[in-house]
Amino acid sequence: MDDIYKAIFSRNIGFLTESEQEKLRASSVAIAGVGGVGGLLAERLIRLGVGQLKILDPGDFEKSNLNRQFCSSMLTLGHNKAEVVFKQIKDINPQARIHYSKTGIKTEEDAVVFLNGCDVVVDAIDFGLFRESIFMQREARRNGMYYMFASAIGFGALVAIFDPKGLTLEEYDNLPRDIDLSKAEKLKVPLEKICPVVPSYSFSTSDEAEKILGQVLAGERGGPTSSIGVGLASILAANEVMNIILRKRDIVCAPQYTYVDLLDRRFLVGTA
Repeated sequence: MDDIYKAIFSRNIGFLTESEQEKLRASSVAIAGVGGVGGLLAERLIRLGVGQLKILDPGDFEKSNLNRQFCSSMLTLGHNKAEVVFKQIKDINPQARIHYSKTGIKTEEDAVVFLNGCDVVVDAIDFGLFRESIFMQREARRNGMYYMFASAIGFGALVAIFDPKGLTLEEYDNLPRDIDLSKAEKLKVPLEKICPVVPSYSFSTSDEAEKILGQVLAGERGGPTSSIGVGLASILAANEVMNIILRKRDIVCAPQYTYVDLLDRRFLVGTA
């Protein structure tokens, strides 16, 4: 490691070796969506020493983001999330290469461009955008790349990782494996695939839970979430990205997922 990089990441050494730190430095991670989970994840990965980040988000900050999203403030309302996050993290490690885009993943070609040259992709886009997620996971498979989705659920978090040679996202979501996304109607995914564990404190009745979460999946409303949940999800995702790159332990892959909830005091590796 050269002197500047070594000085910035010297406190990582001990739990990471210098050779592992160099692997992180040589790695490239794509993050789709830099709102609640994705914005904090970008900051965590830069501080971990990842050498290249590609981030995208077509959305602008709005008032409802202020309760949880990295870089959201009265000063950034109305500004594009990807651009603001880029400006915030670019000076943490001046040697890191950070690329941002204000466009989303609308086509297969968009996924090809976004994932080009990356080692891992993390999907942190909103619930209900299943088409965009499938575009990315298909491209990740073609490139032998791990795909991960990370989401915040109340005061908890869930991460599912897809081996490029393993289960497809379509299979995980109970959709036809070779579904034609250019012709398919709005995709419907079973609620238990997106939210396999419902926190004990979330809803007064199961009917209320099903109604609200159904509206979230349909894109009719934003999901209830908190700064604790998105913070936990970003840390959980950052840890799994680090492990995919360094292989410090076995990678837990779909159909298994990792779920943590701090208020319920639960940690589990479940199967969707």
